[in-house]
Amino acid sequence: MVRHRAPRPRRRLVSTAAAMAAVLLIPLVPVSASAEDTASDTLTINWATWLPAYIGPFDPASSDECLSGKDNCAKKTIHEMSKRVDSLIENCDHNAVFSLAYLRITQGYEWIRDTTDDDGSPHYEDKAWMNYVVETFARAYIWAFDEWRAGNPDVPLAWQIAFDAAAAREATGNGDLLVGINAHINRDLAFVMAASGLTRQDGTSGKPDYDKVNELLRVLTQPLAAELAARFDPDMDDGEESIADPASFQLIVGWRERAWRNAEDLASAATSEERELIAARIEEDAAAEGVLLLESNSYAPPLTTTKPRDDYCAEHKYDPPPKEYPFKVK
Repeated sequence: MVRHRAPRPRRRLVSTAAAMAAVLLIPLVPVSASAEDTASDTLTINWATWLPAYIGPFDPASSDECLSGKDNCAKKTIHEMSKRVDSLIENCDHNAVFSLAYLRITQGYEWIRDTTDDDGSPHYEDKAWMNYVVETFARAYIWAFDEWRAGNPDVPLAWQIAFDAAAAREATGNGDLLVGINAHINRDLAFVMAASGLTRQDGTSGKPDYDKVNELLRVLTQPLAAELAARFDPDMDDGEESIADPASFQLIVGWRERAWRNAEDLASAATSEERELIAARIEEDAAAEGVLLLESNSYAPPLTTTKPRDDYCAEHKYDPPPKEYPFKVK
């Protein structure tokens, strides 16, 4: 029987109840409630509080290249991610695992965005909207990491679990990766999609473009697992926990589908109170999933410890990727 453990209080980990209450104040601003409050209300996001470095809704007419979804915005995001990744890799920080994986996925998005499908059509139907979504999603992670590092106790609990486990060198390499993916998809993605708008400017659903991200993830899993194993932890390219394993990949696809459904629930909530209950459910589910992932992907001293992995990283952290990506790795 698997023993379900509660997250251990650490340097920045706050109680579940406190984190839930604090987090609800970050992504959502109460919608004006009245007798007219219906399911057609537009979700309002407090960008200035939630994502201080990236403020504003998607606006194709904006002069800001990120708010308008210009291609060049991805280059800026990749550059900013790279600076953080470099510092983490230098110290063999366990947060480097998710950070590098996310950098590669964002580089992969920039590559596949500019390709065409077999019929000659652009890969994404609405490239500007996807550029905006990818940037906003990245900002959710960057904000959470920077705030956690600064000691902000209001960081979402799912992220606190992931970052604290990495700082304590508690989880295996695959554990660090999966707990980070869980926080970003099961917690962040629903809020990001609800804020970005689930329909495009022409009124059609953004779901087809959203689902196409799964194709990118499928292409990247093999070279990504190989690189993470080659540089950080040789066990990451082996076994059922590896993202290269089909079951692990399907788990991530399932998480992305759930995030879209959660975003629909947020966007269609009839009242602000209902919306806050949905938000609380998303927060709770992501935190609970993080605890379970950490439970099954942690070291068990003295039988297993982080030392072999850390010694390996010290020697191999700058090794080149052993398998080629479909884009040039810089």
